[in-house]
Amino acid sequence: MGIIIEESGMRFGEYDENQVFQIERSEPYTKHLRQNGIKSCEFILQTGSRLYFIEAKSSCPRQIIDALPSDETEKKNEAYHHFIEEIVLKMRHSLSLYGNILLKRYPQNDIPDAMIKPDLFGKNICLILVINTKGAWELDPELEDTLNYYLHDVMRIWKIPRLYVIDDQMARKKHFII
Repeated sequence: MGIIIEESGMRFGEYDENQVFQIERSEPYTKHLRQNGIKSCEFILQTGSRLYFIEAKSSCPRQIIDALPSDETEKKNEAYHHFIEEIVLKMRHSLSLYGNILLKRYPQNDIPDAMIKPDLFGKNICLILVINTKGAWELDPELEDTLNYYLHDVMRIWKIPRLYVIDDQMARKKHFII
């Protein structure tokens, strides 16, 4: 049986243990970094020529904003910016942590052998935000553009074309969730 990761009301998997690094549960993150304000995505998935950094959420800015009264514009803006900042930090920090684990600056005992010594040349790194909409509401059309804007510099360094925001239905079609 493979690995199934339950997060934000979704079941990711079933993945072979050699293709998944649960960075959010790794020793470097849980013992050394989380308590110092470092953020992490859920996991890194290696399939073929792709290396996916996957973050899962059970809500998105539109749902957060819609829940606030219309006269609380400042709170709506704060909620939106907080969400964006959290995703941006999770992706930035996850890329940096993975790179530093590969450089052996942190222990490698939680990472599969196939992901310790990968030849990253020719690998496409993909940043994926999966939002569990439960079919009740639609994704924010501008969310993907906003996240790509704030991650532009780090994506340029890592040669990542863009971050993708998908809902649970699309994640199921792409075989991220079961």
